[in-house]
Amino acid sequence: MIQISYLSAATQPMSTQDLMSLLDTCLRRNTERGVTGMLLYGNETFLQALEGDEAVVEPLYETILTDPRHADVQLLRRKTIAHREYADWSMGFKRIAGATLPHPDAVLEFSDSEFTADFLRQHVEIAEELIDHYRQPHWEPLVEALDERDRMLKHLKSTLAHTRGCLGLATLVLEGCAEAGRGGTFGAAQARLCETALGMLRQV
Repeated sequence: MIQISYLSAATQPMSTQDLMSLLDTCLRRNTERGVTGMLLYGNETFLQALEGDEAVVEPLYETILTDPRHADVQLLRRKTIAHREYADWSMGFKRIAGATLPHPDAVLEFSDSEFTADFLRQHVEIAEELIDHYRQPHWEPLVEALDERDRMLKHLKSTLAHTRGCLGLATLVLEGCAEAGRGGTFGAAQARLCETALGMLRQV
């Protein structure tokens, strides 16, 4: 396995929705490909680590080089690894903010405003320290939002399935009652079914 880390400048500011869309794609594709890693973003700057089988990670990095969202991509390090360092993350994420930014030993006065592609290109050791620092789990609200969105989608699918079931039963009951009414056989059984169907529809 190999691990690649790089930094790049975003070609345009990434909104929260843009980042959610990017992470959603990364989470799905990386899971399918067996890729793990982490992405830091701030001040229109990407700092990312990717790891997995060489036959998968190398082509993925080549794709990033031509991705229109990235400019001036710079490889920071490429190393062979025996074990994953981001085994639990199909794509960990941290949006850089002053309150949570560490002060790497290399530059004690380092701040989030200096988290830029230009600054990090001149201080590669800081970029590497940031990657190492954030290797530990830091669940960004943005990722939590993605998880919450997934939970909501699952709930919505379940609710829609339940609704379709209720509507199916109600349709069946109405058809049966209509037939019973036409045949003059509408009775207590049909009335109970109507009450059942009505109760289910009231819960939808």
